[in-house]
Amino acid sequence: MNKHFVVVGATGNIGSQLVHRLLQSGHRVTAVARASNRLNALQAAGAETKAGNLQDTAFLTEALQGADAAFLMIPPNVGAPDNLAYQDEVGSSIAAAVRAAGLRQAVNLSSIGAELEAGTGPIVGVHRQEKRLNAVEGLNVVHLRPAYFMENLLAGIPLIQGMGINGSATRPDVAFPMIATQDIAARAAEVLTTGVPAGHSEQLLLGPRNYTNQEATAIFGQAIGRPELPYVQFPYDQAKQGMMGAGLSESMANLYIEMTQNLNEGRIMQSEVRTPENTTPTTLEQFAEQVFAPAFQGASAAQPVA
Repeated sequence: MNKHFVVVGATGNIGSQLVHRLLQSGHRVTAVARASNRLNALQAAGAETKAGNLQDTAFLTEALQGADAAFLMIPPNVGAPDNLAYQDEVGSSIAAAVRAAGLRQAVNLSSIGAELEAGTGPIVGVHRQEKRLNAVEGLNVVHLRPAYFMENLLAGIPLIQGMGINGSATRPDVAFPMIATQDIAARAAEVLTTGVPAGHSEQLLLGPRNYTNQEATAIFGQAIGRPELPYVQFPYDQAKQGMMGAGLSESMANLYIEMTQNLNEGRIMQSEVRTPENTTPTTLEQFAEQVFAPAFQGASAAQPVA
């Protein structure tokens, strides 16, 4: 039976892949995001589109009205002067719109570590959002808690091109789960189309296995023809300056450093129990070939020739 799904954050990595999956299965899809060429492309692919701001509760209420189910998320805003306050504002607006529209089924994008109240950097924002949505009477919701996105590692491309190294503040030997966003979209599509179970539940998504950043760098180096590519651990203050230089607000950079410190000290992302249900198929080697190498080559081609 064809259903009507609303996808919030439809132009992001997960949202856009989810829209295409649902359309291919013959469902009616309303894609919700800010106006952009990416939203226009989803319309051309067959989605209905609603362009607007998620902090506009009336707009979002109207978008959710009459839907069988929705995919909900707080889109990242790395430039927000106070990132947790931004997440609280958008999250409160989403919860209010869900309540006002009488939505009965939702898949909410949360994160690994969302069970913790503090110490997880930006993940604190989705911890709070889980609680908000659980408090909406009559809403059945599955909170997807994926591991660290492989796509986050694309941020290392300018460093590899400019300095011939990959690096971050994360220890080279700390292994943690990484997941490709296509696998998150696949699980969201599966839960939406089969029907959201009654009540509130969480699903952990841990990717294929745990990787260290040193391993990830070696895998990427192989894929781009630089097998000797080194991984360098930066001091926290240097990493923070680098992130701010790349356009992140000081608030966002501080949250990432907090998360990284707790990762380095073994307090987050390393104690989850892996099962066949929470293990997803795309390996980092596949991601390197399919996504990282093309992105690296595209960025290299865009570099001005000296």
